[in-house]
Amino acid sequence: MSYEKEISEKIDKNEPLPEKLEISVLKYFWQSNPIMGKKVDSIPKFLRKIEVLKNFTENELRILAKFLHLRKFNAGERIFNQGELGVGFYFIYSGYTDLVVGEEIKNEATGERKPGHIITLEKYDYFGELALLQQNSTRNATAISRQGCDLLGLFKPDVDQLINIYPLIAAKLLQSVSLIVANRLFSLTREVQELKYKISTMENNASS
Repeated sequence: MSYEKEISEKIDKNEPLPEKLEISVLKYFWQSNPIMGKKVDSIPKFLRKIEVLKNFTENELRILAKFLHLRKFNAGERIFNQGELGVGFYFIYSGYTDLVVGEEIKNEATGERKPGHIITLEKYDYFGELALLQQNSTRNATAISRQGCDLLGLFKPDVDQLINIYPLIAAKLLQSVSLIVANRLFSLTREVQELKYKISTMENNASS
């Protein structure tokens, strides 16, 4: 079972979600961890470097950080599967995450099976934003931890709580998430138009 599937079941059963971040404790943990080094960003500092949150004030980032959940994933662990109900929006705090789209393809020569398509995301990247905007949205890709990663997750109940307590920050966040979706839709539309143009050019050349 994927991590997000577990979260989704907790939401359905009205069970408590994993503990939210305790900033002072978390900051101490990261700074005292010799593996991570001494210059690891605090969570608000990390959020400041994410492009889509650039219009947030320092205080707004500190407040937002308190609604996030930190989760360490092992190599190969699944965050969510394609087709599952989406309930979370994720920031990559460290490591890499693969987004796999489509069925596996078998290499007839070697017998090796590989995913149909992979996009690799790294620190400061984000994914899963559509889950915060659409009711009952399903994942159009599978997210898998590559060599281990740390993610900061924000789930629908967290957003509901944010709306009740800090409505202006919630509105700002949802506006930023909407901008992500709009930009990705624009990029996809442009790619489709370019593809149509190339196909049209090839057809014209073939007929002449």
